[in-house]
Amino acid sequence: MDIADHLIDHMDTPGIDSDPERDITKLKPDMTQDEALALQLAVKRRRVARGDRIIGHQASFTSAGIRKMFPDSPRPMVGTLLHSIMRPDGEEVQLDCDDVFIESEMALVLGRDLEGDQLTPTGILAAIDGFLPAIEVAPLRPGVMEGKYSWAHNIAVQKADGGYVIFGSKITPARSIDPRTEACLVSIDGEPRAAAAGFEAMGSPIFVVGEMVKKLHAIGEKLHAGQVIMTGSLPPPQRVSGANKCATVEFGTLGAVTVRLRGVNA
Repeated sequence: MDIADHLIDHMDTPGIDSDPERDITKLKPDMTQDEALALQLAVKRRRVARGDRIIGHQASFTSAGIRKMFPDSPRPMVGTLLHSIMRPDGEEVQLDCDDVFIESEMALVLGRDLEGDQLTPTGILAAIDGFLPAIEVAPLRPGVMEGKYSWAHNIAVQKADGGYVIFGSKITPARSIDPRTEACLVSIDGEPRAAAAGFEAMGSPIFVVGEMVKKLHAIGEKLHAGQVIMTGSLPPPQRVSGANKCATVEFGTLGAVTVRLRGVNA
């Protein structure tokens, strides 16, 4: 799907995720969700040309909790992950705004490509090398909770600026777990906040992957072998501020992953 250069230029600028007046529909009022996803990928490929690297994709708006917050959101919303936002387990990250969400997710590593719109759960599971715990540190930008952006803009801007993804260091073979019943507990500064199981992600993280593949297929793309795929927050995203210092997600089988937080003024 061809995307006009002026739209890519518009989305590839600082602060594009922080100003509703720069919503992409002000330039293209009839932009579809497929076009918005193609635009997002075009921006990421431009950043790859500047030296970054695509490491995978992430699903958003998959759990019942987040659907209550945004009932009309795309399900799932697909984001493209760049190497520049990835951080190792236990690292301290610098927040660039006062409030962020901690999202607790199951991630997976693909052993082979997935493409098309007729995949079966068995075929998807066979393509997965293993699962691992993951955290997304997602900045809470002005206007998001108030619904001031179009869904086209929200799709196009996914993982544009700020935020981090953190993966656990242990990969559990796919055959060793049932992703529907694998459960996690998220704690902030050592205090348990929320818990959920893989079923919260559209019934199973496997189903999430299938829907991601369909959305990418619609724009002529696929999930590639070796990519890391994040399947969406299981418990509701936990809001933290610059006063918080640490977030940990513990899974029953997959193990734990931790990120340390440094406030915007620290």
